[in-house]
Amino acid sequence: MVRAVFFGSSDSVFSNRLFSALIEGGCAVAAVVDVPPARRASTNSARQEGGSFVEIARKMGIPCFEPASPNAAEFVREIRALEPDFFMAVGYMLLLKSDVLAVPRVIASNFHASLLPAYRGKHPVFRALRNGEPFSGLTIHEMSPGLDTGDIIFQVRVPTKETDSVSSLYERIMTASVPLVSDLIAAVARGAVPRSPQPAGGASYFGATSEDDFRISWSMETARIARWVTATPGQCFADVRGQRLFILDAQGAERTPGVPAGTLTALDPELCRIACSDGSVGIRRVRSAEGREMSAREALLGLGLVEGAVLGGQ
Repeated sequence: MVRAVFFGSSDSVFSNRLFSALIEGGCAVAAVVDVPPARRASTNSARQEGGSFVEIARKMGIPCFEPASPNAAEFVREIRALEPDFFMAVGYMLLLKSDVLAVPRVIASNFHASLLPAYRGKHPVFRALRNGEPFSGLTIHEMSPGLDTGDIIFQVRVPTKETDSVSSLYERIMTASVPLVSDLIAAVARGAVPRSPQPAGGASYFGATSEDDFRISWSMETARIARWVTATPGQCFADVRGQRLFILDAQGAERTPGVPAGTLTALDPELCRIACSDGSVGIRRVRSAEGREMSAREALLGLGLVEGAVLGGQ
């Protein structure tokens, strides 16, 4: 039976879901490795029903590690002593270097939620939705000292939907990826893991998100605003008369010709409309900076706005 060391983030749905597939895949898990708590922030963080992979591993008597650096000589020695056949990394947020990558007998593999070479780096599902990609997916690739640059082992494509949030698209990507875990285990057992170089064209890289990634400007296109809000509901915001309002939903609405971007064109009880660069966006509900959810109408009236007023943040 082949032996695996699993690397992940215990707050990540992605890590926890695919660890379950590894446990069910018919291999021996020699150890699990978690990132330190400060590095666990993710666009797919959530508590896992039944416990995180670390909690499950402890119940099964599997050794658990949480090194500040996975490249430290002492950690490399400990992992080497376990004689793993392969590494399986899913959502692990620290870069593995040459010494530790040389430990597994067959391969060090990483599950990356994009169609590599596109969207290397952090938050690939978030970035793909933000950019309106028709497809996302997952790539299992061989880990190398570069970031998400190693040879492709397996890849699965998943269509995106206009209604997708990051969590809904991640869910479909994870579901489509589960069978690949068994394929990887079988390939390792045969000692014949398929590898193909990543294409030279189409590569992109993204780092951590910032506040500006969630700031709405009314001069943006209507479809872009709707896509941003739908992907991460309640995280995108607009500053209106000195108050920050987090937008819970957004949809395209009828255009009002000749109206400057940022103009409040309707204060209807069910849907407030705000002019954008190429149309208008309809917003039903918002959340205040203090965490109170309310209708967009209530929030805007509370700020003293009337139809025809121009909001800030153009």
